[in-house]
Amino acid sequence: MPSTTKPITIFQNTTTRANALLDLYDRGVDLDEADDLLRAAVVLAVAGFDRYFTSKFCDVLVPHLKGDDRISQEVLDLLRRAGLDTKFALELAVSKRPFRKIRTIVQNSMSRHTTQRASVIDKLFNSFGLSELSANAQRKARRANLLTRISRLVDMRNDIAHEAHNNTRGTPKAIDLADIRSRISDMCIFVNSCWRAPIVWSGLIVSASWAFGPLERYFLVLVADSPRRCAA
Repeated sequence: MPSTTKPITIFQNTTTRANALLDLYDRGVDLDEADDLLRAAVVLAVAGFDRYFTSKFCDVLVPHLKGDDRISQEVLDLLRRAGLDTKFALELAVSKRPFRKIRTIVQNSMSRHTTQRASVIDKLFNSFGLSELSANAQRKARRANLLTRISRLVDMRNDIAHEAHNNTRGTPKAIDLADIRSRISDMCIFVNSCWRAPIVWSGLIVSASWAFGPLERYFLVLVADSPRRCAA
């Protein structure tokens, strides 16, 4: 069964763990390679960032399937890749909780999906009609270099995971506490800005900070000077 813990809570808990490693390094530890604490913090933070966006996508998916008459081809293709074939569809027809089963297979499939890059995040959520999520979040944060700074942290994570963060001589590359702490903070700013940014969804420009209701999918917007309840 999918976790009921909110994606943002898991992300915050993960970045707290990453920052705890930075604090431990800052206090001083007796290790041959104390910088590995910084590298571990990078890996944790990027993993939390990655998991947040895949989990957020799964959270929105089922309400989207239930409430939207226009399911995009991208979503249909994703469901097919996740295993929603004819056999599974027939099983859903007699299931008491078909949407839970759909969410489960998609979440299992998405666990193999890497969502670390802005372009991948944008492509994923664009399948719901949510356009330019990353660029809008960067503008909302008023940080022209926000995406670049996060991308470099992701690059560092990949270097640590695949090359042990070694240079061509086989010795560890330099890594800086203040720089890593600042870039992890940038990730948090980006995640928070994603849902405060003006977005284009369901043909209306709204702000995700106005959301309410189940999964915060509903908005009050002015249409012909009258408030109207709209679904994201």
